[in-house]
Amino acid sequence: MFLAWKEMRYAKVKFLLIIGIITLITSLVLSISGLANGLSVDNASAIKNMPADTYVVEAGDTHQLERSQLTEQDISSIKGGSPLGLKMVEVNQGGKTVNVSLFSADPDSAFMPMTAGNPKLAPYEVLADPGLKEEGLEIGDSFTYEDKKWVIKGFTEKRFSYGHTPAIFTSLETWEDLFGVTYQAILFTNVETIDTPSELDIASKEDILSNVPGYSAEQGSLNMMVIFLLIISAIVLATFFYVMTLQKLHQYGVLKAIGTKVSILLRALFAQISTLTISGIVAGNVVTYGLTLVIPAGIPFELSVTMILFNSALILLMAWIGSLLSFRSILTVDPLQAIGSVK
Repeated sequence: MFLAWKEMRYAKVKFLLIIGIITLITSLVLSISGLANGLSVDNASAIKNMPADTYVVEAGDTHQLERSQLTEQDISSIKGGSPLGLKMVEVNQGGKTVNVSLFSADPDSAFMPMTAGNPKLAPYEVLADPGLKEEGLEIGDSFTYEDKKWVIKGFTEKRFSYGHTPAIFTSLETWEDLFGVTYQAILFTNVETIDTPSELDIASKEDILSNVPGYSAEQGSLNMMVIFLLIISAIVLATFFYVMTLQKLHQYGVLKAIGTKVSILLRALFAQISTLTISGIVAGNVVTYGLTLVIPAGIPFELSVTMILFNSALILLMAWIGSLLSFRSILTVDPLQAIGSVK
């Protein structure tokens, strides 16, 4: 560490530039990851946060939840599950039209979202996604749909949205009063076997998620961007560290000629690379946090501590992998040639 620290103090500008590059890379990776996660939450958090592992839906090539239609006979033929209704609707609130996803679930089941106080839902009362607060709605406010007056009884603790629209949850009683006994799915948790007629299919949560409109395309594109960014990061950092090592080959040769062990040189380079990378990652996290404070509320952006730690660890790993080329240069340098190259 003595060698590494001495050199960094001597060439401050060069190493600050390297830290700056790592800071920008880290900030870019975290920003795209946050956007990917934000779009995922905005598009399908109602499915991701619902504790259902298995869905019984109408048989078909794609298990798109809102297109599934289960009749009263289908519902009665499946035992032990809880019905789920879903409809994309437009509600009117004070003369303004708001697009929402209307869900129905059994209020006494685990599939009804948690909210402060867990209020009982009377007919035409709903629990709403907190995203509706951005539309100016609060607890006790009302809106109209199908010539009925609906009242917001509470807001869910977690985000529940579907198809980039905030979700509202009502009781089965209200749903059947409007649409009859017609639902989109029957939900199960921790069930291994379900007997279903031929006109129904069993789908996993992952299957339902992948068939949410636009979900797979959005996540696939953004995740591919993150992967390419990490690969490019490894190449860029490897190039920086390799050029930095080549500039010091004659110094390494002198140190080897006077008896310095190769392991000491490698540890010094590893300490230097780790210090630079960790400093850049920390600075990148600070920059990204600053961006979250100025990003408009309408932009779906979500970053968790787990995601930050995971991406930061990946960038550090890419830097270590990229440093292997520099390690090879130190191992293969000939002290006599390196000393002779001094001009």
